[in-house]
Order: sequence, then C-alpha cells, then structure tokens
Amino acid sequence: GCCKNEIGRRNFFLFPIQVALLGQATSLPAESAMENNQNIFKAGAPISEELAEERLREGRKSAQYLLDNYDEICEGGGDNVRRYLGTVGTSSGLYGISKVMKTLATRADDIVEYTETAQEVEKTIQQADGSAYMAIFVTTSTSYTPPAKYFGDAKVEIKRLIVALDQLAVLIDLKY
Repeated sequence: GCCKNEIGRRNFFLFPIQVALLGQATSLPAESAMENNQNIFKAGAPISEELAEERLREGRKSAQYLLDNYDEICEGGGDNVRRYLGTVGTSSGLYGISKVMKTLATRADDIVEYTETAQEVEKTIQQADGSAYMAIFVTTSTSYTPPAKYFGDAKVEIKRLIVALDQLAVLIDLKY
C-alpha cells in the first residue's frame, strides 16, 4: 500500500469478527449475576420497593468494595473501575441505580433533598466513570497526564458517592 498505517480490506473486515469471537471466548463466571441484573432492569418495567432496597444495599456494597480495594482494581485498568461503578457491564450493585432511586423516592419525607441527593449519586458515578475512562486512553494520547491522576480523581468521586448513598439511606430510613 501507499501508507504505513493503511490496513488491508481483508483485515479491516476480519478485525470486528475476531474481536467478537474473542469476547465470546472470555466470558466471565459473573455472567449469571449479570443476567439476573439484566432481568431486573427491563426497560419500562417497574421494580418492587423491596427489590429496590436490596439493590441500593448492593450498590452501597459495590461502592465500598471499590474504595477498599481501589489500587488492586485500578491495576485491571479503567474499564475494571467502571465495571464496579455499574457503567460497564451489569455485574455491579450500582448497575441500574437510577431506577432504584426513582422507585424509593416515594418514601422520602423531603422529596427535594432526596432528589438532590439522588442527582449527587448519579453525578459522582458519571464523574468517576469519566475519569476512569480517561485513564484508559492517556497512555496512548499525546497528553502527558499519567493514568494515576485520573484514577485519583475517580477515587475522590467514589468517596463522594459513598457519602451521597449514606445520605440517601437516611432520607428514606434505610439501614445498610
């Protein structure tokens, strides 16, 4: 070809197939848990208050586990952190947390404070997710920001997430 970076037409079409096959070959034992979570959160289908309580507790556990084992989890890369945040895959207790919080909103005496706290939960997850996502790419970009900086930013948000989840529980009189 004329250019060093040019990939052949054959490789261009084969690569997505290889990636798809690789994805199938590396399925995780957590698949059964993932399927359960996917069944819980069917689009448009409501969840019970009891299930929402259980999911909020699971979300809190996932956030705490992520914080307690943060350095080790970071060694698995940005997507590993995102997996625990519930933004990659469905195995985290934080997966579907928005629906969980919406279901439990009716129990709050102060709906304004509850809504603001729920938004804080979502915001901290989004911020941590964004930082973990950036950590994936900084090693290949022209940016000289080390991944550790982004992981550090994500950790700050995870601590805020735990505080917000604890405040949320108080507002609906839920014990973790």
